[in-house]
Amino acid sequence: MRLHVFPPSPRAIKAVAVKNHLNLDCEICVVDYFRAEQTRPEFAKLNPNRRQPVLEDGEWTLWESNAILFYLAAKKPDAGLYPDRARDQADVMRWLFWEGAHWDPACDVLITERVKKAFLRVRESGRRTGGQSEAPQPPDPQRVAEGEKWVGELAGILDAHLADRPWLVGDKPSIADFALGAWIPSAARVGLPLAGCDAIDSWYERVAALPGWRESLPGPM
Repeated sequence: MRLHVFPPSPRAIKAVAVKNHLNLDCEICVVDYFRAEQTRPEFAKLNPNRRQPVLEDGEWTLWESNAILFYLAAKKPDAGLYPDRARDQADVMRWLFWEGAHWDPACDVLITERVKKAFLRVRESGRRTGGQSEAPQPPDPQRVAEGEKWVGELAGILDAHLADRPWLVGDKPSIADFALGAWIPSAARVGLPLAGCDAIDSWYERVAALPGWRESLPGPM
């Protein structure tokens, strides 16, 4: 298998972390966003959306980060990252959908304004990025305020859910914990408003202690 990723991205972190946790034989191929490699024709053949991560398994290609997590977990079902019971499976999918529809785009607003604009050419609020920025753009105060409000509301939902449970679903980690947890390492740098979210703090300590997690985190940009 080959996993194409841009290491600073939380979407890359979660895929690499699951790969590491399961000790899967998978080559890591870095997609250099500073050189806009994701826009090149050869990468577009792998993912017409021109985004990462992308997984190749033989002649088969899979994109969308949470689909990749599901596929990797299925490689080693005994590890338990995807549960057996139908209700638990639905619960994991619920949190994966929540992450993709709400948590990801909310956090991405602040990542775009406070990080991407300093390094990359961005448009469409960061949903599309080009190569190295020749003239870093300052954060948009209105977008920052919107992002902080949005993330704050979602963090309250997540914190309340985790207040009386160790993991998002059941009594052991699942791919849902990897998906949501991958955004937390960016919290301090981009100013995610998580102050007072004690349950999230405790939960992330457990996520960070999982085998393979620390090795999945990129170094400083």
